[in-house]
Amino acid sequence: MSRIGEFARKHREILLYLLFGVLTTLVGWAVYFAVLIPGKRLLGIPVEETGGGKYLALYTAAQVIQWVAAVLFAFFTNRKWVFENGKEGNPLRQLPVFAGGRLATLGLDYLVTYFGARALSALFPSLNSAEAFGREWNLNEIAAKIVAAVVVIVSNYFFSKFLVFRRTKGKDAEDNGKENGGEERPPV
Repeated sequence: MSRIGEFARKHREILLYLLFGVLTTLVGWAVYFAVLIPGKRLLGIPVEETGGGKYLALYTAAQVIQWVAAVLFAFFTNRKWVFENGKEGNPLRQLPVFAGGRLATLGLDYLVTYFGARALSALFPSLNSAEAFGREWNLNEIAAKIVAAVVVIVSNYFFSKFLVFRRTKGKDAEDNGKENGGEERPPV
């Protein structure tokens, strides 16, 4: 087997998690900006604004709507393709635990994005309104969202792996036996 194939086989779970994590992030961003950008226009909020009551209400709505879309996408992709033992559990029991973990990281996303955009706007006010692709963009909001995405993806992996889609004791013993030529090895 080639080195790349061996690497992919050995790190399958993490590579798939990263792939679907990126796709989940793109789904979330698409929904977030699909709510935020037209919402700013509709409510008459200037592109460069990242504060005030109307902005905070719109920002909160965009975060919550994108969170629901991303959680549903992530749950079903992680259950089906990422974690081999994801199908072992009852999805009606797994989904609330999964959503609870994602609710915690929604808080992280919310805080990192909001305070990150505010801090970056204070540090780099010229990036609050930058022209690109024929329209104005607040690059500080986008940068804060990227940083938040990294924090959230890493946090969600550990939560999913160790709490939602963890191996059952019987499955671990079965795998230990397979890896050790049929002899069960003691847990580490």
